[in-house]
Amino acid sequence: MTKSKPTRLEVVSASEPLPPGSPRTAGSAAVMAAAILLFATLGLAAWFANDQVERVLSTLDDQALGQASRALEELVNRQREQLVSEVKVLADDNRIRATVLAPKFDEATVQDVLEDLRKSSGASLLAVLDATGKVEAVTGAVGLRQVDLSSSTAVRAAFDRPTSDVWTLPDRVQVIGLAPIRSGTETPALLVKGLPLGKGQLATVETVLGISGAVFIGDHIAASSPGGAQNDDLLRATARLADGLNDLVVGGHWYRVKVGRAGEGATAARLAWIVPHRRAIDRARFLTLLVWSPVPIGGLLLLLALVTSRRKIGGNA
Repeated sequence: MTKSKPTRLEVVSASEPLPPGSPRTAGSAAVMAAAILLFATLGLAAWFANDQVERVLSTLDDQALGQASRALEELVNRQREQLVSEVKVLADDNRIRATVLAPKFDEATVQDVLEDLRKSSGASLLAVLDATGKVEAVTGAVGLRQVDLSSSTAVRAAFDRPTSDVWTLPDRVQVIGLAPIRSGTETPALLVKGLPLGKGQLATVETVLGISGAVFIGDHIAASSPGGAQNDDLLRATARLADGLNDLVVGGHWYRVKVGRAGEGATAARLAWIVPHRRAIDRARFLTLLVWSPVPIGGLLLLLALVTSRRKIGGNA
């Protein structure tokens, strides 16, 4: 009989997983760390860039408000120049001179003449001041009758030459032209002509620049542009703001507001210009999306690195 050879058995141990410090594991960890660092860097850069965009948009708001203020100032200055020319002509009108320079001042007669001239000239206010600066006759602003205006810088200057000013009355703001009514070398009286500062000028600025405005006398809304008039809550909140640039929230909406004075002195009417906060955001929408676009790309890269790393580790197990 043939003897069979004994069978040899060998025990082969299963391959052990790579120790944590192996080169492959370290390489995966490095890839993950690099991906996380890249994602964080992209997020930080996007946040910084977006902050810069928002700063630019806020600066554009302030520039728009300043532009509205300058536009109104130019309108008022042209109106003042026009008033100086017109009131100078009226002061030499025979109807004014004959009644104002009469030996006996008849207020009723002067009043009638002023009313006729006011209607024919399109003025909102006509008044005669005596040599002391007191209002002797007025039409269009009864509250000024017998008021002493001698402290006004414009009134004092008008005894020497025609001039102009912006006056705040209890219920309105007037752009004023003043001219001396001369008798020889003397100036016994002044003639004052006024036009309103309010809705007309504000509407012009709003039409050209798209910025709403309002005029406040104290907390009272004396005038507003058509856009501002549609939001009473916004105007009432604006009336309580201090002079200068302000941020305002009304009805859940943010606004940027600039408040200034219509003339000199603490009692002068206040002018307010209002724009929606970062109103140019619609035009910058694409730029905002472009700024944040690297972040989702970085997120995808991070996810890809995570999946790849897990597969490598799983394949080495």
